[in-house]
Amino acid sequence: MTGSQVGELDVHRPAFPGDMRPPSFTLRDFLIAAFFHRRVVVLGALLPILVGIGASVLTKTEYTASSLLLVMVNREVATQNVTDTGPAVLSIEGLKQVESEVQIIDSADVIHTTIEQVGLERLFPPSRFSFLAELMGGDISTMDRAIERFRKNTRTTVLSGSNIIQVSVTNPNRDVAIKATDELVKAYLEYRRKVFDNPTASILMVEVERFKSDLTRTDDDIEALKKKAGIIEFSQDAVLAANQVDSVLQRRRQVAERKAAVSAQLATAEEEMKALPETVFDFTQKSDASGNDDDRNILTRLLVERDRLATQFAPGSPPLREIDRKIETVRQVMAGPEPRLYSTNRDVRNPAISYMNNMVLSLRVELDSLSRQEDELARQETSAEERLATLRSAETRLVELNRQRETLSEGYREYLRRAVAAKVEETASKVRASNVRVVEPAGAAVTGRSMALPFLAAGLFGGVLFGAAAGAIASALRTGFIQPSEPERLLGLPCLAEFGDGPNALETVRAEQAVGSLATLLLDSELDGRPLRALHFLAQEPHPDIPAFCRRLAEEFATQRGMRTLLVNLNSPSRDTRSDTPAEAKGGLAISSTIVPLLWSADDSDRSPFLSVRLPMTEGRRMMKELEDQFDAIIICSSAQAASSVKHRLNRLVDANILLIRAEETRKPAAMRLRSDVMESGGILMGFVFMGRKYYLPNWIYRIF
Repeated sequence: MTGSQVGELDVHRPAFPGDMRPPSFTLRDFLIAAFFHRRVVVLGALLPILVGIGASVLTKTEYTASSLLLVMVNREVATQNVTDTGPAVLSIEGLKQVESEVQIIDSADVIHTTIEQVGLERLFPPSRFSFLAELMGGDISTMDRAIERFRKNTRTTVLSGSNIIQVSVTNPNRDVAIKATDELVKAYLEYRRKVFDNPTASILMVEVERFKSDLTRTDDDIEALKKKAGIIEFSQDAVLAANQVDSVLQRRRQVAERKAAVSAQLATAEEEMKALPETVFDFTQKSDASGNDDDRNILTRLLVERDRLATQFAPGSPPLREIDRKIETVRQVMAGPEPRLYSTNRDVRNPAISYMNNMVLSLRVELDSLSRQEDELARQETSAEERLATLRSAETRLVELNRQRETLSEGYREYLRRAVAAKVEETASKVRASNVRVVEPAGAAVTGRSMALPFLAAGLFGGVLFGAAAGAIASALRTGFIQPSEPERLLGLPCLAEFGDGPNALETVRAEQAVGSLATLLLDSELDGRPLRALHFLAQEPHPDIPAFCRRLAEEFATQRGMRTLLVNLNSPSRDTRSDTPAEAKGGLAISSTIVPLLWSADDSDRSPFLSVRLPMTEGRRMMKELEDQFDAIIICSSAQAASSVKHRLNRLVDANILLIRAEETRKPAAMRLRSDVMESGGILMGFVFMGRKYYLPNWIYRIF
């Protein structure tokens, strides 16, 4: 830092919070921040530069072998169907077909075959750090990593406006690059033949067997369903079941009608039977024969018997004598007195009752028979309905199975026909020409390229980016200020003056001019139409330059402006008061004159009533009014270490508060806290003075910007 830079000062017009406009970020601010953090910037930029230099030194020349393939998609190579079982296919989307060929070339199977043919160690020779790649690869196999590396070294593109595919393989070894390209094309053609091999016949035969198996299984299901449901012929069984249900229903209706008729007859017969008399007149008989009078009949029979015996026996025989004796006995009985006459009247049981009893009994038997018959018919109806329900439930499944069988039968016939046709088509496709031709082999076009310069340029570019990023991060993490524009943007306050850093920064000619300019700025500023008289300079931490600055400003007011000036230094006691002049008590302060004319300073400020923490605000205003009546200018210098109540009272009593910010020492949160304290206490902030600024840029840059 030169001597001319130490006392450099910028003076701004006074601005209050309503009119503040923070300055924008300029290129000069960027350069200052970059030079301030030059070590971080250089360290951040050096790393990618070294990496780029190392990569450019270690890189090898890469050889790229290219092969050209022609994909024919015109009408001449359109796929024709030999068996005429379908329409001819002509590709009208050639670009899609070419892109499909590119995807086949880049497939993992083709690359795997190529690596096996060329050799893994020949393609990717092991290096000293190969074990690190294996450790970092985890569960990935060596072949998988090789396929990924080969895919990165391979480029397959379609030349613009054509159906030509360019296949290129890059490798540090020229012969290996040519060999890998040729093997890649060869593996692609072989794999393509497998991919486009038409396996229709085998697929169709598999489908034929599947249809056959499904058809057999369906037939078995149909037979099992018929056996389970007892179906011989579904249509006839359904008609028989429906007829049976109808017949049983008709019979139930007839039985119900007969049962109703019998019940009515039975009820009528029982009622009529109750009305019949128990007995009825039969006949009347009068007779002179007594009961059991059978003499004549006996006599007649005995006479007939004697005549018969007389023919058989001689007169006087015992049988004749016996029969004669019986005849004599009967005649004696008959010769007795005449019997009395008899009269008989007979009433008999009413025959209608018997008839009615028989009828009622018959009707009851018939009614019981009808009830039993009705129960039997109900059972038969239930059985018939169950049979019909079984047939109905089986009908859906049977119809589905029959429909499935018909579908399977049609599919079986169709696939069998197509399988035979596909077999013929496969035989014809084996001798058909391929629609991919190798136009140029790999050995005809080999190019070499070195990445040394690109790596070096990338390292330099990365160094610039990393350096800028490191500087930006360091600036964002920095808590101090290095130039006045930073507190202006952060605090929203104008910078009233700035001073450089150094042991004698306030003793230079420029510093004296800066103090004079600041004094002029303060005297020209007005508050509510009156000039500023009481100024409060507030710093975050005590520093020897802060009391010296306030002293120089007070001397400027006293000597150069001829103003009665009072300096109240709350950071350190005054050392230039006249020992022979006693201190006077004015406005609650012990004031003594100094060796400088018209300059007074406050002594023993710690015990002054004006600076007591218990002083009320009204008394403080009175004391400040008394001081303003005695002095033309009052400069109070304090720091954040003072008592909060005293500091807040001073912020409100003075005409303006000015912050003192030390470059690289005052932290951003502390400055924000100072500003908040002044604003919260009701004080007026005029701006800040930036002290201890260092100049990091060369002089010629300051002159340009």
